[in-house]
Amino acid sequence: MTQRALLFVFMAFKLTLGGTSEGVLLEATGLWAIDGDTFVVESSGERFEIRLMGVDAQERKGCLGREAFEVAQEFITQRIWLELDHGDGRDRRDRDGRVLAHVFLGPEQTSSACLATRLVRLGLAKLDIREARDTWPPDHLDIRYIHWILDSQIEAALERRGWWGKCDPFASSDLAIAAIKYWGGDEVVYIVNRDEAPVDLAAGWTLTSDPPRTQTLPFGRFVQELLLPPGWILRVHTGPIATGRGGEVLVGEGVIDWYWTGSKIWRNEGDEARLLCGDELVHVFIYPADD
Repeated sequence: MTQRALLFVFMAFKLTLGGTSEGVLLEATGLWAIDGDTFVVESSGERFEIRLMGVDAQERKGCLGREAFEVAQEFITQRIWLELDHGDGRDRRDRDGRVLAHVFLGPEQTSSACLATRLVRLGLAKLDIREARDTWPPDHLDIRYIHWILDSQIEAALERRGWWGKCDPFASSDLAIAAIKYWGGDEVVYIVNRDEAPVDLAAGWTLTSDPPRTQTLPFGRFVQELLLPPGWILRVHTGPIATGRGGEVLVGEGVIDWYWTGSKIWRNEGDEARLLCGDELVHVFIYPADD
C-alpha cells in the first residue's frame, strides 16, 4: 500500500469513529506472520507489512524464534486493529519500509488485547525501544504502552518463561535484571528475585553500566541491609528524579524503590547492565536487542 493510500484509509476510519486518547484504530485482517514481530495484513483491499512497535522477537533461526513465529501466526490470522503514527501526515516506517504499528486483537486498547504484551508475557519477545528521546511525553506512540510491556516482561523474567528460561545465558541466576527504562527523567533498572529466600543486596552486591563510561552502585555503601524478598522487584532509579535522594529506599507492596543518583546512567543508544555479587557476574542485561 502506498503512503497516500494508507493515509486515506486511516483518515476515513478516523472520520468514522473519531479519536481516542490512545489513538485511532484501523481495522485490518492479519494474513500471515513473517516472524514473531512482523506481519502481512490487509485493509480496504490493500496489503502491507507491519512491524510491531516497542518489542523485538528473535528471527526464526534464533533461540525460540520458530516458537515466536508460530504463536504470532496464531494470534495474527484474524481480524485485528492497528494503531498507527501519522504525526507528520504520513505513516511511519522502519528502515526496511515496514509500517510501524501497535497491534490489538480487539477493538479497544487494553493490555489483554495488545499483541506485544501477550508475546512479551510468554517470553517470546522483549522490550525494544529504538531512538529513544528524553523529551518524549508519556503518550508518545513509541512508549504509550510501555507500562503493559514492562509488567509483562517482569512477569516473564520472574517465571523464567520463554527466552528467560531457555535462551538467557544467566537463566539459572536467582537474581535477574528484567528490564531497563533508559529514557526520560526517571531511568529505572528492574531487578527481580527468583529465589525462594530473601537476598541481601547490601552484602557485596553491585550494579554497573557498560564501559567505557562505567558507573558502579555498591548497595552496601548506603545501607547495612537491603533484603529483597522472593518474587519482589527492586527498582533502581537514576536521572533527575533521584537528584538529592542518593541512597533513599522506599518499600511498597512487592516492590522496593532505590534512588541512586541524579546523573543519567543508561545511554539511550544502547548499554549493558551487570549485576555482580563480589567478583561473580550474576546477570547481564543488554539493549538494544540484536537484529
